[in-house]
Amino acid sequence: MKSKLRTVFLKQECVTRSVFICLGLVALIGAIVILCDGYKGDYLGPSAIIASYSFIVDIVFAYLAVSSLGREFQNRTINMIRVSSLSGREVILRKLLSFLVLSIVAATILVLELAFYKYSVQHVDFPLWDYIRHIYIDFLVYGAFIYMVSSLLVLFVKNTLTAFVTAYFGVTGMTFFTLYLASLGDTMTKLMTYVPFSFMRAVFTSGQQFFSLREALVLFAWTLVLLLFAPTIYEKRAFV
Repeated sequence: MKSKLRTVFLKQECVTRSVFICLGLVALIGAIVILCDGYKGDYLGPSAIIASYSFIVDIVFAYLAVSSLGREFQNRTINMIRVSSLSGREVILRKLLSFLVLSIVAATILVLELAFYKYSVQHVDFPLWDYIRHIYIDFLVYGAFIYMVSSLLVLFVKNTLTAFVTAYFGVTGMTFFTLYLASLGDTMTKLMTYVPFSFMRAVFTSGQQFFSLREALVLFAWTLVLLLFAPTIYEKRAFV
């Protein structure tokens, strides 16, 4: 039974029409930037590709993350999962791991586009291997955190659209709020460096920088904290 559920979870999360559409969309965005660069003959550079790609991935991550648990509420299958042999922790972990697979796929598409850009279009010299390492790390830690935040929101509101709007624009609101708090003095400035909302979207979508080791560890630590609380909230809220 558990083996069958593992297969169902992986297929349900990774092999769906919405996933293919979303991945196709992000791939198209990167391709458009490369084509514009090639036809115009202007050197936009890898930062333009990464920034455009990451901007769309940020939206896609929020949508796919809320859809993961959101579809269970929408299809009223959450009750079936509750009475299965899987605990709340197992459900959250399986869905998180499936989402990380999607994060790796999204990162791989970007890496392939950068490789094509480097060797076939502009033949520009940039440290592709360094980019590859940072891209995979950034997509994994950012994707994991966004997934946990979005999943908790779904559990509270039990509505995919409401959770998506709250997750995406809520991060924007929290970014401005943490930046305001950081402006209140040196102590608050230092404290806000340990709050992911103060830096994560600006870094992830910038195209010109990657998460530092400290920033990646902050995101990872907060993801673990949310993961600790998620099963308890799941047990109390996962029903329709």
